[in-house]
Amino acid sequence: MLNERLLNARGLHQFGMRQSNSSMIKKMIREPLVHFVVLGGLLFSAWSWVNPSDSAENDQNTIVIDQSRLDHLETLWKAQWKRDPAPEDVAAIIDRHLRQEVFYREALRMGLDQDDDIIRTRLAQKMEAVASDLSTLMKPPTEDDLKAFYKQRSDLFTLPSALAFEQVLYLPSEANKQQMDSTLVKLNAGGEIPQDRLRKLGVPAEWQLTSVRALDNAFGREFSSSLMEQPVGEWVGPIHSGLGFHLVKVTENEPSHVAPYEEIKEYVAQQYQYYAVIDAQKNMFQELLNKYQVQISANNVPEQVMQEYGQP
Repeated sequence: MLNERLLNARGLHQFGMRQSNSSMIKKMIREPLVHFVVLGGLLFSAWSWVNPSDSAENDQNTIVIDQSRLDHLETLWKAQWKRDPAPEDVAAIIDRHLRQEVFYREALRMGLDQDDDIIRTRLAQKMEAVASDLSTLMKPPTEDDLKAFYKQRSDLFTLPSALAFEQVLYLPSEANKQQMDSTLVKLNAGGEIPQDRLRKLGVPAEWQLTSVRALDNAFGREFSSSLMEQPVGEWVGPIHSGLGFHLVKVTENEPSHVAPYEEIKEYVAQQYQYYAVIDAQKNMFQELLNKYQVQISANNVPEQVMQEYGQP
């Protein structure tokens, strides 16, 4: 429950930040096999560049499908379809690979990869994924690591103010002061909510502990702000909202607070891993950036950016 409230409270500013790119990175994080394929591929490419050979693999006019290549293709196929490929599936796998390889090589020969934003973005994403893989090579966090992270990033684990209450809704056209005052007296005397008001407009009469942010969305900020000021356990009103007028009894008023560590330990571990990936990407980017000299000659560039990249 606390984990869900934290996710809702943060929007999740992130878990959130970045849908298309982050979803791709998260998917790759969940697939260790893909990690090793990407890292292995990069290492193999680097080795081939430094130590070129005359083998068929380096002949751009030769497409080699050896056992390791076929095993790799079948592994990817099984990961998607959750079963071993039948002979006709293997034929389709090879056909698809050949089509992709032929078109890929011809596209490179024609220079179609040059100045292509889609390709640039995809390659950048793959490098970010490699940086993410580096974080997975670190030793698993200890209990002390998680507790230290929990204290340092308490903003990630802070629950917003929340309210639990009961309410009786009157539409603007039904806002008869005499009737509302009469109902208020009966409710404070122990009477029950009128049957015809239990789900007016589909709005529940009873609300469990709900964040003020969620109440802002449901009723408007004026309503939730008024509720925060009401006594607990007493019917009051009417209080205006975007829906109409409410008689309300606040049953619980919970101030903003950091969720207890033991109750959200799993969530803390998830956040630790997420930020480990972010930090790994930042560190790799900075190390790679140090290899380059950045020159910015464009106009209207913020001064902060110019200073960050050492521009005069």
